[in-house]
Amino acid sequence: MEAEITAHGNGAAWQLLPQSGVAGIALAVLFLYLFFRHLMFVLMVMDILLGFLRRFSWFPKEGSRLKAFGHWVTAVVLFAGYLVAAMQFGWIEFVPV
Repeated sequence: MEAEITAHGNGAAWQLLPQSGVAGIALAVLFLYLFFRHLMFVLMVMDILLGFLRRFSWFPKEGSRLKAFGHWVTAVVLFAGYLVAAMQFGWIEFVPV
């Protein structure tokens, strides 16, 4: 099994190619550990931020989360619709890297 990780930055491409199975497994385990810990860190910061935001009247309360989710879906649809329309009218152009 060959694992390859490619990243681009500052105009250069970098590849991580493990030379043995043990090195590939170690890389995968460390990446999964970093991913899990990053997720926990993000959730911790979100909890602190939510505790702050709950003090404001405009922030969704316990009973209006479905309404807030509906507004989020509406915002996503409007944004995606704008991207499609702007691409059709030639206002923006998607360029592959």
